[in-house]
Amino acid sequence: MNITFFLYMVLFISCISSGAAQNNSGFDHFWLVQSWPPVYCQQINCRRRPSDFVLHGLWPVNSTGHSLKNSSKDIPNFYSLLRNHSFGMEMDEHWPSLGTTDGHDPFKHIGFWTHEWEEHGSGQPYADTYYLQAAIRLRKSVNLLRILGNQGIYPNGRSYWETGYIDATKHVYGYPILKCYKGYLLKEVTICVDGQARNLISCNHEERRSTNCRNIITFPPP
Repeated sequence: MNITFFLYMVLFISCISSGAAQNNSGFDHFWLVQSWPPVYCQQINCRRRPSDFVLHGLWPVNSTGHSLKNSSKDIPNFYSLLRNHSFGMEMDEHWPSLGTTDGHDPFKHIGFWTHEWEEHGSGQPYADTYYLQAAIRLRKSVNLLRILGNQGIYPNGRSYWETGYIDATKHVYGYPILKCYKGYLLKEVTICVDGQARNLISCNHEERRSTNCRNIITFPPP
């Protein structure tokens, strides 16, 4: 083999490997992102409107809350995974695609889950099964409606102080990140999770600066 060509190929492969590694470098922890359907569905045409928070995704982030992905990582074989009936039903219940027709068929959500994997799941260091099961387990461990209700905050169309949402959440799950549509309609609540996708932690000060809600936030009914 021509030595110049050999050196070129070594350099080329090295650059590709370096680029792939940089895509998910700096991984620190996860965001467990949950959407409130009545507001989320004001931005997309929903075919399904659950009356509880639903999982948007489990997003790997660096220490300042920047999302990570790795386009070179293989997409999970969702068809094979969903042959496990109980796993499929849990994915359907807790991580549905709200815009999908016939939403109660888990196989109908594969396009959505593939998107979430490509944009987020690919940037974390664990096997796909561990990651997906962790996402469902963590979602099941968080009951936002209950802890907000304990603070007197209910999805009844009324408005509440932002500090009320934060206080209710931080005492049970740690400091959250709140996202609003139009600045005042509660759209998403993000809970931070440690790097092993096991324990809920407080989102750090830098991450919490990404909150875009006003001081008073409306909680629309289902």
